[in-house]
Amino acid sequence: MTGPDAFRAALAALDLPPEWQVEVAIRPRRRKTGIQVNPGGGVAVLIPPTVAPEQVARFVGSHRRWIAEKVESATRLAPDHAVKEFVDGEEFDLLGQRYRLQLVDAAPAGAAQLPLITADGVLSVRRQRPELVRRAVIGLYQLVGLAWLRREGRQYELDGHVIGLSYAVRDLGRRRWGNYEEPPKHTTTLHWAVFGLPMQLIQYGLAHEQAHATQPDGRPHGRAWQRRMNLWMPDWRQRQAELAEVGRHCWLGDYKERAGG
Repeated sequence: MTGPDAFRAALAALDLPPEWQVEVAIRPRRRKTGIQVNPGGGVAVLIPPTVAPEQVARFVGSHRRWIAEKVESATRLAPDHAVKEFVDGEEFDLLGQRYRLQLVDAAPAGAAQLPLITADGVLSVRRQRPELVRRAVIGLYQLVGLAWLRREGRQYELDGHVIGLSYAVRDLGRRRWGNYEEPPKHTTTLHWAVFGLPMQLIQYGLAHEQAHATQPDGRPHGRAWQRRMNLWMPDWRQRQAELAEVGRHCWLGDYKERAGG
C-alpha cells in the first residue's frame, strides 16, 4: 500500500490551483479513483489502496477542466445560512408565510399551548433561554411540516400507486433536504428546514422524494426517476436550480445570543 505522502507529491507536480485545497483520502473499499468537490470548493481525491501515485496524477490531470467547473460552482453556491436572534420581531418563514416572533410568559387566552402561529402573522413562543426557544420553534416546524407532508403526499401516493408509505420530518444535517428509505421502512422524510423555504421549493422537495418512493428501476436519479418528475412537476429542473441558490441562505437553526444576554 502506498502512503498518502506519495500521492500528495504526485499531485503537487500538477501545479493545481491552491484555492482548490486538494486533499487525499485512501479508501480501502474503493476500486477506482474518484474526485469529490465539497461545499465551498475544496477537492477530495478518493483513492483505492492498490492504485499507483502516477495513475492518480494522470486521472486528476485529465479531469482538470471538470474540477475547475465544479469548484467554481461550489464556491459560488457556498452555504451562507441565516442566523436568527430570538428577540421580539425576528422573522421566520413557515409554509410560505412570514411570522414575527413574540416572546410571551404564558399562552394567550383560549390557546391550548405554545408555541403557536396566528393568522395575523405572529409566532408566539414562551420566553426562556435561547436554546429552548430554538427547540420550540424547530418543534413547531416539525409539527406543522408533518401535517402538511401527510396531506400533500397523498396525491402522489395515489397517482404513483404507492402503498403503505410513512412520513417523517427531522433534522437531516446541513447537506440533505430529504430522504426516501426503502422497505421495510418505506418512509419519505423531509428536513424541518425545508418548510422555511418558498412554497414551490417545499413542493419540489416532496415530489423529489415521492418519485423515489415509486421505486423506479435504475439509478436513483436516472431516466425512470426523471420521467416521473417530468410527469408530476414539468419545471422540476428550474426548481432544483432555485433550491441550490435559495437553500444556501435558509435558516438551519443557527442563532446568536442577545447582546448582554
